[in-house]
Amino acid sequence: MRAFHENRTYGSALPCTAFISHNINFLAHWHNDLEIIYVVEGSVKMGINSETRILQAGDLAVCSSGDIHYYDSKDNPSTLIFVIFNPSLIGFPAGWPLNMRLTSPFMEHRPDSPGDDGISSRLAAIMQELLQEYIRKLPHHEQLMTGLLHELCGLILRHMPLDTVNPHKDKRRITTMKIMQEVLEYLDTNYMHPITLADAAHHANMSLFYFSRFFKSISGMSYIAYLSSIRVNQAERLLLNTDKSILDIALECGFSNIRTFNRVFKQVKQRTPSELR
Repeated sequence: MRAFHENRTYGSALPCTAFISHNINFLAHWHNDLEIIYVVEGSVKMGINSETRILQAGDLAVCSSGDIHYYDSKDNPSTLIFVIFNPSLIGFPAGWPLNMRLTSPFMEHRPDSPGDDGISSRLAAIMQELLQEYIRKLPHHEQLMTGLLHELCGLILRHMPLDTVNPHKDKRRITTMKIMQEVLEYLDTNYMHPITLADAAHHANMSLFYFSRFFKSISGMSYIAYLSSIRVNQAERLLLNTDKSILDIALECGFSNIRTFNRVFKQVKQRTPSELR
């Protein structure tokens, strides 16, 4: 799975998928589709736009259309349920929520807190039901899943704090997210070329110092670490799926020499390129 702007494809006419993921690590990326995550076990570090949390069992996270988000499970094991779907399924083809945004995309599991009214349990149950409907694919599962998605999103809007989007007031935030989306696409398209921090900062029309802090606050890692991860992930795919030499793969993925490639690959993947061969 690649970083940047992910254009999802679905294996059926229903633009929705549900699955369980263990110990996920995924670079910062974004898409128009909605992505709702429920933590079944363990904990995971997750960033959505500029907000980062360590999610625990029972917590829920909501990636609205266009949100830049990442997952980091390297320090803790985790089991998550993912539900990802096109917002057209609930009547919002241009993106959800419409003219509103979640004040925070995270909902902590607090079943004993005043005013919970069993909402945490119901949200967890809906996520489990969506997963089972998707896996089993019994007759009319599409209609049942669509109904569950409406309920899920309705409960999220009712019970998570919301702000009305003000195009004038929110102009800076919207512009900043748009710049970051463009930077991620720029890196994914040009990772095979030498791209310095200064190059990326110039592309974002930001000062070097501000861009460096800005990039880390959104992606959860430094610019160099992010670019190295893109290159290593691409190299791993080529190592597993082609007969190209390790040197050719290193050069094709933007590394200037085999020594640097071996060192960075081991840092990211905890093993050497030759171990995949």
